[in-house]
Amino acid sequence: MFNLIDKDMKNIKSSFLDKCMKEAEYIAKKAGKYSAKFFGRPKTINKKGKTDLVTEVDIKCESIIKQYLMKRFPDFGFVGEESGKEGDKEHLFSWVVDPIDGTSNFAHGYPLYCVSIGLTYKDIPVMGVIYAPLSKDVYKAHIKSRAYKNDEVIKVSKIKKLIDSMIITGFYYNIATDDNFLKARMLEFENASRNVQTLRRDGSAALDICFIAEGASEGFFECGLSAWDICAGSIILHQAGGMITGSNLGSYSLYSKKQYIATNGLIHKDLLKIL
Repeated sequence: MFNLIDKDMKNIKSSFLDKCMKEAEYIAKKAGKYSAKFFGRPKTINKKGKTDLVTEVDIKCESIIKQYLMKRFPDFGFVGEESGKEGDKEHLFSWVVDPIDGTSNFAHGYPLYCVSIGLTYKDIPVMGVIYAPLSKDVYKAHIKSRAYKNDEVIKVSKIKKLIDSMIITGFYYNIATDDNFLKARMLEFENASRNVQTLRRDGSAALDICFIAEGASEGFFECGLSAWDICAGSIILHQAGGMITGSNLGSYSLYSKKQYIATNGLIHKDLLKIL
């Protein structure tokens, strides 16, 4: 799990985090409403890699979010999927933003994508807001709050056995170009398929993590994820009672791109054993 024991964490006021969360929710909804107008029919679709898509809507939504948050929190840094990193180590707090998590879904009209806005303190997630524009669901939490979906408290499921669990996974974009990476992921997929009740691949890591937080799924794993994919969801899951680690039960860095494993905590060790 992320190290949330930093001695300075206790000095971060709940009222401050409430304000950050309120502003993040406001602008997530605004950007999400804008993106929904173009769902399944963006004007332009470009490629950052062989299969990694970006649309003009991604860029516009990130601009909407960035301008709003940087105006209200000028001392914060900013890390966005489309615009990159702004700020340096002098910024204790940084926004970490994915304007459309699930761009391929969005571009094709597959109804599963979201806006993900996380906040870090010394690169550790402390607040997250995730908004799904099509369902209008809002997931949110900070380190001094409970986890919520549409203002209702959510918690992870109580399922203890892997064979009774719904697990979600994903495949990072280099699976199309890196044969060794492909073989490793296919082996994980096979092992999981043989040992869980059912396995899904949805295409939006941020929402997948929220599904664990609300008890709709028991686990998620993927290798190669970026900070904006998991920042907001990680703190929501943590506050809902879930668990996040790397492949060796050790702490996980947002910027590591190593294997990311998130569960309800009860099946965590068993899931690790089969991956």
